[in-house]
Amino acid sequence: MSAPIAAAVLVYRALDRLLGPLVRPILRRLGEFELLQRLGRAIAEAPPYVVLALLAVPFLLIEPLKALSLYWMAVGHPWEGGAALAACHLLSILTSERVLHLGKPKLMTIPWFARGYVFVADVRDRALAWLHATAAWRLGLAAADRAKAVARRWFRA
Repeated sequence: MSAPIAAAVLVYRALDRLLGPLVRPILRRLGEFELLQRLGRAIAEAPPYVVLALLAVPFLLIEPLKALSLYWMAVGHPWEGGAALAACHLLSILTSERVLHLGKPKLMTIPWFARGYVFVADVRDRALAWLHATAAWRLGLAAADRAKAVARRWFRA
């Protein structure tokens, strides 16, 4: 596995692990709004290419901002770039990933999309399997668990 792919997967997984516990309650709360429930039903019932267009809009707006955030971090603005990357990741979860989740059954009826999705998922799964087998991942996981324990103590106090 190449270093850039491993680094990208590591950053993604770290953000997912950090933001996941914060995002899930927000998604549950947002899911209670009638307007968003109707929107979700509309996405799930839309024709495949409409779902694809709905997926493309937030993806085209948010994903380039993630790359810009990484660049910002690389040129000496780690806090600003990190905050921007976290915000972009949160927006991505709240939009692109939600549309994908709701519209995936329809999207998988588009042959070229289904082949691409399976290919990307396979690459992701292999990258994650490799990453999870490394000592660096185990050390990072232990550090994340310690950080969560500290955060729990802070919020309980």
